[in-house]
Amino acid sequence: MRKALTIGELLVTMTIIGVIAALVLPGFLKDYHKRIYTTKLKKTYEILENAINQACNDNNVSYIGQTKYGISSKANQQEFLDKYFKITATKTQPFAKQYKILNTGVLSNYGLASSHGWAKLVSGEAVSYYCAGGTTTFCVFRVDVNSTDGPNIGGRDFFILYIDLKTNKIYDGKAPEDCGTEYSGGGCFGRILKNNWEMDY
Repeated sequence: MRKALTIGELLVTMTIIGVIAALVLPGFLKDYHKRIYTTKLKKTYEILENAINQACNDNNVSYIGQTKYGISSKANQQEFLDKYFKITATKTQPFAKQYKILNTGVLSNYGLASSHGWAKLVSGEAVSYYCAGGTTTFCVFRVDVNSTDGPNIGGRDFFILYIDLKTNKIYDGKAPEDCGTEYSGGGCFGRILKNNWEMDY
């Protein structure tokens, strides 16, 4: 009665396991990265929500638009990030210089304006905050969940969120069906919210 496998049988078994791993692993890693991006985006969203609420409480108002953080001022925008976010002391602009469009892979210049407040969070995310002022009813919050590290694709690791100055609501400026059509990832944040924090694209 034979009690052990032969070397040939072991090699065949190892080959089968290797083929199965090669077929399954890429899909697993893709889903794994999507979960990481979504988890970091959700955490940054919650940090932003808390920062807005704290700024309103500190100023004894109901909405961010009633504070100095809701007007067009680089100093005020930077102060909002410095005061209400846990940030690093980095002096280097924490965003990539270009981002790809998800559906096409085409590169687009990001061009973070000098009028934006920006910071790198201690947890590794790059954020920027900008309010245009005037009759604009929203401010813009940009987030790259892993700073300058790749893939630098709008809707994967880079998102633009809007803040309603009269309600404090954080929303997407584009429709979910627009997801993947521009470097900013417009529509993708809304799609993730709609799908209960799942990146299904």
